[in-house]
Amino acid sequence: MSTPPGSRPPHDQETGVSRRRFLTAGGTAALAAATGCAGNRPATETVPDGSPSEPPRINRHRTLGRTGFRVSDIGMGCGMISEPNVVRYAYDHGINLFDTAEVYGNGDSETKIGQAMPHMERDRIFIVTKLGIDDRPDRQAIVERFNACLGRLATDHVDALYMHGIAYLDLVTYEPFHAACEQLKAEGKLKHVGISSHGPRGDEPDAMDTVLLKAVADGRFDVMLLSYGFVNKDEGERVLAACKEKNVGTTIMKSATGIIEMPEFDPDNPSEQVQGWYDHLEGTGATHAEATERIRDYMERRRPEFERSLAESRPFIERHGIRTQEELDRKSYQWVLRNPDAHTICPSLATFEAIDRILPLSGTQLTGAGAAMLDEYASAFRSRNCRFSCSACTSACPQRLPVNTILRYAYYYQKQGRQKYAMRKYARLGGQNAAACLECDAPCHGACPQGVQIQDRLFEAHGLLTMV
Repeated sequence: MSTPPGSRPPHDQETGVSRRRFLTAGGTAALAAATGCAGNRPATETVPDGSPSEPPRINRHRTLGRTGFRVSDIGMGCGMISEPNVVRYAYDHGINLFDTAEVYGNGDSETKIGQAMPHMERDRIFIVTKLGIDDRPDRQAIVERFNACLGRLATDHVDALYMHGIAYLDLVTYEPFHAACEQLKAEGKLKHVGISSHGPRGDEPDAMDTVLLKAVADGRFDVMLLSYGFVNKDEGERVLAACKEKNVGTTIMKSATGIIEMPEFDPDNPSEQVQGWYDHLEGTGATHAEATERIRDYMERRRPEFERSLAESRPFIERHGIRTQEELDRKSYQWVLRNPDAHTICPSLATFEAIDRILPLSGTQLTGAGAAMLDEYASAFRSRNCRFSCSACTSACPQRLPVNTILRYAYYYQKQGRQKYAMRKYARLGGQNAAACLECDAPCHGACPQGVQIQDRLFEAHGLLTMV
């Protein structure tokens, strides 16, 4: 069957498994038999007649710049994937961009996509993978690492290879990377070249918009991944405007922001976040009882600060009728979806439940009142939200801590559910972590142009990422 690249797959195609078919055919066993791998599914949801409900599908596509690919307005961030069936489930419901990287799970993310690959029509999906080049590898090393990615992905080509997490201007024009991409294109293994930037990290870094604007001007990048949301909109909109002018495809990360809830602690029924703490502590040798005690102590130590924050935010929450963290996150995503220059958002979708929660947003956009609400949030809580993409505070820190990198790891932990990943990344900072703030007189106070209380936020991040 021939279909245009990027178009929506037929719902009844032989390779597809809908939620209704999954549930009525016997759940996990049926899907495992169909895909050759086992999996778990959420409990059955019903409509009034008692039959299983069908979740929404992707219903909006946009052209991903000069790639020409019609991409779903919601892509799948693959930083953490619970199992291969989750990839297939996303595909079966219309998601057609999968954003992974060599370092995600040390290749595990690519492997899980590869295990789902036989059940997806290759010309209907857009696969992105990414390679870090901070260590400035030569052309041959880049080619070899890419070929390893290709093997894990179980495909003969990748749609876009990104420079991963670029924080320095000179890396944008790093010629061994571009030479490797030209070779891979000539071999038919690569279609497009891309770049991602989280913002500054390390010594003397450059801001996200500075890096990505140079990449647009360079002309060799067809697509890019950037941070963009209602809190850090100025930097993102500068990049989006430049991409529109040069017809560069745009994919968006870190668009959900704001914390209005403290996780409840029920040792017998732990939340996803709390279970992540258990996994981390028990993985380092603690007994379950010891882990329970440490988590309880930690949350009690956090409670006063969190309650102060909730007291500040309560008028805003009550005025706008926000009842849950999920509602605020949903509005954050819709704020981005209303911008046609942001071609697709790539939230981390690790589970079936995460996909079911976000699918209803496809094709929707925030109302004017909703956008005004988020503008109010951004103003009211500007001191609680690091923009990640600037480096204004770096020079004020006597220890030269990578402030936005630390707070980005806290974002992974709190907003993406990637607890162990965030803790590992934080641990690798070694002495460049926020423990140094404990004995510091905070010359960083007032250094953030947005009013972020840097030392306070670093204290929170350190407690979150170390569990000590």
